[in-house]
Amino acid sequence: MRHLIHGTTVAATALIMTAPALAQDSLSARSSASGTKVSFVLPAGYFNATLSVAGPDGRVVSASAKQGSPVIDISGKNAMGDGVYTYQITAASPKKIAVKADGADGREISAGQVNMRGEMSVSVGASSSGTFLVQGGRIVDTSNLKEGSAR
Repeated sequence: MRHLIHGTTVAATALIMTAPALAQDSLSARSSASGTKVSFVLPAGYFNATLSVAGPDGRVVSASAKQGSPVIDISGKNAMGDGVYTYQITAASPKKIAVKADGADGREISAGQVNMRGEMSVSVGASSSGTFLVQGGRIVDTSNLKEGSAR
């Protein structure tokens, strides 16, 4: 019985600690990839975007932008050969949620960020991922870069 109570307590604690991480939206970003450049048009109000692209050779290239969408050029030093590439784009959405401001998640918290209930408002993250095909060093198949491949 004691092990059952301990296991339940551990499971409940894990769920509570991951609750802020569960609050993630899908990102409805529209692809604007062409030629050798990968980018997306983000919905209004999204910020702090990071785009990561993994090539068929296993290398990963990332770019970030505080406003707007980052752009990755898969030519030159970022060329990873022909084949299937995968991407992930993440951004902070304009939607906010309240989280317990106890510092347990590693955030540095100032008194001005905390309300009377000991909570602070944080932006909900959003992401989308998919694949695209490169042949002859150029993006040729963007069918999986369409809106709706969000997770």
